[in-house]
Amino acid sequence: MSTEQEPSLASDLRPPGRIHPELEISQPDSGSGGDLLTLKGGMTAALRAGTSPPFPKAVYLHLEEASPLPIAIVVIVYLNNAPGRPGSLDKTALPRPLAMSAVYALLRPLLVLLTAISIISTASLYLYPLLLNCSYPNPAAPFRLLTLADPQIEGNTSIFSIRYAESPILLRELRRLRKTLDLWGNDFYLRHIYQTLHTTIPALTSRFSFLPQGLTHPTHTVVLGDLIGSQWIDDDEFASRGQRYWQTVFPDTNRLPENAVDESKRISPATYSTIHWPNTLINVAGNHDIGYSGDIRPDLIQRFESTYGPVNYAFTVPFPAVNGTVPAPDGIGTTSVTVTPSLRIINLNSLNIDSPAREYSIQMETYNFMNSLFGDNDVWDGSVATVLLTHVPLYKPEGVCVDGPMNEYYEEYYGGVLKEQNHLSRGASDMLLGELFGERRVGEDHVPQGKEMGIILTGHDHEGCDIVHWLGEAEKKDGEKLKEEKEWKAGKWGERKTGLVGERDIWVREVTVRSMMGEFGGNAGLTSAWFDTDTMSWRFEYSTCPVGTQHIWWTVHVVDLITVALGIAYAVLPFTGVLGSSRRKVVVPKVIVTEANGGAKSPAVEKKTQ
Repeated sequence: MSTEQEPSLASDLRPPGRIHPELEISQPDSGSGGDLLTLKGGMTAALRAGTSPPFPKAVYLHLEEASPLPIAIVVIVYLNNAPGRPGSLDKTALPRPLAMSAVYALLRPLLVLLTAISIISTASLYLYPLLLNCSYPNPAAPFRLLTLADPQIEGNTSIFSIRYAESPILLRELRRLRKTLDLWGNDFYLRHIYQTLHTTIPALTSRFSFLPQGLTHPTHTVVLGDLIGSQWIDDDEFASRGQRYWQTVFPDTNRLPENAVDESKRISPATYSTIHWPNTLINVAGNHDIGYSGDIRPDLIQRFESTYGPVNYAFTVPFPAVNGTVPAPDGIGTTSVTVTPSLRIINLNSLNIDSPAREYSIQMETYNFMNSLFGDNDVWDGSVATVLLTHVPLYKPEGVCVDGPMNEYYEEYYGGVLKEQNHLSRGASDMLLGELFGERRVGEDHVPQGKEMGIILTGHDHEGCDIVHWLGEAEKKDGEKLKEEKEWKAGKWGERKTGLVGERDIWVREVTVRSMMGEFGGNAGLTSAWFDTDTMSWRFEYSTCPVGTQHIWWTVHVVDLITVALGIAYAVLPFTGVLGSSRRKVVVPKVIVTEANGGAKSPAVEKKTQ
């Protein structure tokens, strides 16, 4: 093989296989004792001559600076020296440490990949309502309720659990640190759900008209109980969780003003108009906040109300008068009417409705509040509707929801009071349905048939449930005979229009809102209510918008953190000196090496001046 003789080691290089790079010769910094072979694409190899001719039998190539390759590759290049002549690789001739250089070369493609993943996943996490097409059923409705349930904020009882008291101290400390980090992340996970649905996406959709316009700013927000994880914690821990609730989970929100609720447990129209409702939380008391009927004490009620607001109150949302037509009294034709629709919102402490209760006086406060509601002189022409907000779901038969009917009581030693329940008792449920939605108060014949009289929103059952209560015919024994009577029944909401509920039956929808905890997918409900002038009655619709489990939130932010760390490392490493000193290129010959039919052609030499 013959070549033009140039002062270059590259003319003695035979690339193996199908490697056809452009080769340049560079002079390393003085003291490295060898030539530097630079390949097209940013690969370099150091060649150091031995004491006897001519050169190493093999050299290792490593990636330098910007490389198009996704991984570090070590390539062996065979020199065209005398067959059988031993060669040696002098690692001191490498222009920089091979390991660090290869690691650095990996950073760029890895950083590009992670950056792409990070941008896509972060955008998906923070824009998930748009990707899932989440929307209020009627985005233009004058009443839009952001409906959340059961955040169950944990605290130091889960960090310093006595369950692990016998574990080695190192394991206890590691678990404590892990749980502390978990609680911190959970607070921000819940915050993410609230802020995204309440503020971020509505602000984007109002600013950019090309985005889906279904998720507008809510007019009201409710949390349907179990704000914290235990009613048994001491006052200091209760205050700590309350601070996290207001400052971290629901920032920039307010509780009801101190004197907003009067002695009759009402918010007057004058007071209602002074409250900025979009940023005021309606907090419902849950069993993990104050306990069940057999647990509730005056001090538990007092600390809840001082932190989160009253456990019982009601207010009316006013709306302007509307004109429409209704069937004429004689059934012939229609008649024009003007009505002033209104929406009654009830926050009810249902935890001490059922007996036996520990504190009779506290139970009577709830009953007095209910009796005052039952005595309101409401109009029953369909212009007034009720939104009942409470924690414990109403009664329904086994199999309709995940949680079936269940009541447990303390032992007689503790008074046999109510310890736990999944639903309200059937009697309590029938009372609320009949009184609040008209049937027991004014009689079935005076309740508008085929019109929605309201909606019930509850928590407690973390899995969630969507059902319909209707007043239907039932056979009951009267001695030896069976007789037909009306009673409240319950069935799945999706089956309402399959003949389950008659067209002229009185009915009301109950949505048990799925928990916003990560274990249950970070769910949120979107409730719309509006007065339909076509039917001259209220309409209620409900939809959901889950963010996904907390593991998704954690994964996205961990990937973001790793990406930022690698980006900083990639930017800083060249200035640390660990990759070796910079090199200055000199005037070198340019050699083009090609291969054909398995043999090396003579390289053509082209002068290159830098």
